[in-house]
Amino acid sequence: MCKVLLIDPAGWQGAAGGNLPSPNVGLAYLAASLHKDGHDVGILDLNNEAMTLEQVLEKILRFKPKIVGLSVKTATLNSARRLGGLIKAKLEGGLLVVGGPHTKFGCFDLIKEPWVDMIFRGEGELGFPEICRRVDRGSSFDGIPGVLVSECADLEHAPDGPLIESSRLDSLPFPDYGQFPANVIENLRASYPLVTSRGCVYRCTYCSVPKVSGKKFRKRSPGNIIEELKWARDKYRVEGFEVIDDVFNLDMERCKKICRGLIQEKLNMRWSCPNGIRADRIDQELAALMFESGCRKAMVGVESADPSVLGAVNKGETIADIERGIRILVGAGIKVGAFFIIGLPGDSIAAQMESVRFAQRLGVDAHFNMLVPYPGTELWKWAEKNARILRKSEDAFHFSNCADNIAPAMETEDFTGPQRLHAYRMVYTKLGKIGMLIPPGASFPRKCALVAALYWQYDREHLMRNMVRDMNNVSRRFLNARKSRKVGIMTP
Repeated sequence: MCKVLLIDPAGWQGAAGGNLPSPNVGLAYLAASLHKDGHDVGILDLNNEAMTLEQVLEKILRFKPKIVGLSVKTATLNSARRLGGLIKAKLEGGLLVVGGPHTKFGCFDLIKEPWVDMIFRGEGELGFPEICRRVDRGSSFDGIPGVLVSECADLEHAPDGPLIESSRLDSLPFPDYGQFPANVIENLRASYPLVTSRGCVYRCTYCSVPKVSGKKFRKRSPGNIIEELKWARDKYRVEGFEVIDDVFNLDMERCKKICRGLIQEKLNMRWSCPNGIRADRIDQELAALMFESGCRKAMVGVESADPSVLGAVNKGETIADIERGIRILVGAGIKVGAFFIIGLPGDSIAAQMESVRFAQRLGVDAHFNMLVPYPGTELWKWAEKNARILRKSEDAFHFSNCADNIAPAMETEDFTGPQRLHAYRMVYTKLGKIGMLIPPGASFPRKCALVAALYWQYDREHLMRNMVRDMNNVSRRFLNARKSRKVGIMTP
């Protein structure tokens, strides 16, 4: 038996980033596979549990792991680097392994850093237990696909760990959340994260999923998915779930079978698709089955309602496809949200106004994110040639969206940083989602002044109507917060 401590470094996700407690599902799957193999596993979820570095080190030294595994995304690399350096200085004889999405792109520089003992590239449920077995036996790591150490003779040609085939996904143990913080486990009841497939066959230029999870669509069986939900209901008292696949509805017939299974088993769970589904892979039968089986909200990736901008990102959908899919979902009773991106190649203020009008016409809950070019994507290569980087993608942000520090990640000659910021403020003001632009820590007078200034600049025509509505909302929240502080409770 090997003692293993898995760590999710702090970043933008989860309670630490001001969101609902949300676990690293990859670590939960890995923990389950390690437990099944007989290892002693602990988890430090620094996205959902506030801890000082001293407290983190104290827990690590008390646990005395033989292996510490850090799950690293590009946006959490700097956080992982700071933590890894401290762990390496204190952890005598332990092996520090780095895994996670970032290792698919930045591993050759990362392996040279003194705090990194090993990098594991690939899906860890099969390969990582083998690393633990070798550590327990004191044998070498030769021949384990995905393992990268600085002594490798040919780093750039070291093979990745194999992706798990569809035929083996059903045999994986269900994710283990037992070592996650109490707030995560409590939140599982309403929003249990469900992964039904892996990989993506599409080639969107801004997306790194095919590089990380593979270009092949690998899927679990509907029966196995229903079994997980029944197991989660019994173990965690789950009442609702979120499908967090990258392309859940690629296989429409499989989706229909999943929905029919939910209906036949009478699970009575509300569910949603917060990561987004393909609008061109929806028909009326599927939408009706989704609603009947409990789906009440689905996000759709629009990206841009300007045809030329959308066409340039190789998404494989038209505006007409997307509108048709949204109308089918809405017609079935499902609330639709839509993701848009500010700053794609060819984007402009005028193109963003097209997206605003599209969102208003269809009545969707629109979410606009500033573009962040990620390593390994086609857009990253484009940005290296055509853009100036303003913020590095590893500087602890994801979509460059934070009311305390809204800033574009890049700029081009035809769409500068100030213009991108102008577009971001414009779209949310036009849509009446002014809260996305107001720092949460601002005083009441400061909030009032900011609201007035935004409407004066971006939606002067409706200034008075919007001011009355928003000031009532701001005032109500301010008074509730004061009242709550007096009686010692927290406001949601």
